[in-house]
Amino acid sequence: SMLHQGSEAVMSLSRMVPAGKAAPRLVVVSARSAHHAHTPAPAAANVRPEELDNPNFFQKIALRFQGIPLKGENAPPKSMFDDCGKEWFAPKPLPEVPKDFKEHPERDLVNFPYPARPMYPPKTRMLMIPDSWLEPFQKVTGTSGPYLFVGGLAAFLVNKELWVFEEQGHMTVGWILFYLLISRTVGFRIDNWLYGEYQNRMGFFKNLIEEDLKEAKEFRKTSAAQSESLVAVKEAFPTIFKENMALQLEATYRKNVQSVATEMKRRLDYLKETEETKRRFERDVMLKFISEGVESQASDPKFKEQYINDAIAQLKGLSPAQI
Repeated sequence: SMLHQGSEAVMSLSRMVPAGKAAPRLVVVSARSAHHAHTPAPAAANVRPEELDNPNFFQKIALRFQGIPLKGENAPPKSMFDDCGKEWFAPKPLPEVPKDFKEHPERDLVNFPYPARPMYPPKTRMLMIPDSWLEPFQKVTGTSGPYLFVGGLAAFLVNKELWVFEEQGHMTVGWILFYLLISRTVGFRIDNWLYGEYQNRMGFFKNLIEEDLKEAKEFRKTSAAQSESLVAVKEAFPTIFKENMALQLEATYRKNVQSVATEMKRRLDYLKETEETKRRFERDVMLKFISEGVESQASDPKFKEQYINDAIAQLKGLSPAQI
């Protein structure tokens, strides 16, 4: 059938050629060969883009917008549209003023209470109209009443040219759309960042207060420790006094014993030295007396002769063997 259609196309083209000119030579490629040359394999047609090793530029853009990770990525890509439409809630509510707090005793909290700062913006309808404006109409006219009133009032003002919708009106609508776009796209991130900055700022002031009160806290701790130590000393003072007296008596006793021992040693040393001096004097006197007696007798001639005779007699009495 493909060849038949090709021959018909050649015949139709030959009719358009003027007479006297040769018909153009056309090369007809069979449908089977053309199909095999330009059509990818059936297996490759079923491969998803995220499973390709080298996806083209447009496939990457499509996968990025769909939030599908490429081949080899462990997590889906982070998109700037992930936080679109999210409502932000504080992980920890802001601290409230205590109900009984008064900066002055005469402050009237009944007639003039402290203004409460709302944690979240008020409820809105149609992305921008406050719910408090439409709630009174809804109680009387029903659910659709507020919307009909707002739409009818706007149409009446434009129709009667009480509100001339000029370029300022277009700019107002543009600014409203810009606000809605920003609040619904990056409003969640902005609120989260502002809350973090607020917490950091409050932490900074808390650190300043802690630094100012650090010395006072340390003084209170040391004062409490000193008071406890004084109370403990007061309770244990009799025991401490007795122990101190016992230590003083013990020290005095040891000092007296040391003094007595020193004095006894001094006296014994004195007696010992006296006795040794006395003995040395007697020995010297006795030696002098003996040496003088011997010298006096040795000078006597009779003593010399008697001593010589006695020595001769002793020599005679000795035997030759003893000599």
